[in-house]
Amino acid sequence: LFSGIGGFEGMEDAGDFHTLWQVEINPEARRVLEKHWPSVDRHEDVKRVGAHNLSPVDVIVFGSPCQDLSVAGKRAGMSGERSGLFHEAIRIVQELRPALAVWENVPGAFSSNAGRDFATVLASFRDCGARDICWRVLDALYFGVAQRRRRVFLVADFASERAAEILL
Repeated sequence: LFSGIGGFEGMEDAGDFHTLWQVEINPEARRVLEKHWPSVDRHEDVKRVGAHNLSPVDVIVFGSPCQDLSVAGKRAGMSGERSGLFHEAIRIVQELRPALAVWENVPGAFSSNAGRDFATVLASFRDCGARDICWRVLDALYFGVAQRRRRVFLVADFASERAAEILL
């Protein structure tokens, strides 16, 4: 979900991952996705997808829009028009019931709305049936990228209790 130009799809290089579908509203980004994943089922709008038109998957990965959570933004939080799309992703997770979900966002998610927005994130995954949740801030700088880019990564495990093992 929120595929952009295919960052999470890079997990295929780690093995045992195969992208079945992508959801991305930006037409330029969809062109990049089409070039690199021509046979993948592609959709435009998270508001128009769910169990009725997405194949079941074991893992759903998404980096919901961060603009309303970022300290560089207006801080509208999860009630903001863009960052509020997180709730659409949660709806899709509830409908498809994967074994795992991976969420990525900016560290501002911790402080947005005095921390209540991150509490909403945790409660949303719990309410979907997550048995185990683990999160951590990782910096792309320590993974070979020549820039500091800190992001929150959260793993929600709906099938077992291995979120920490997977993330850490």
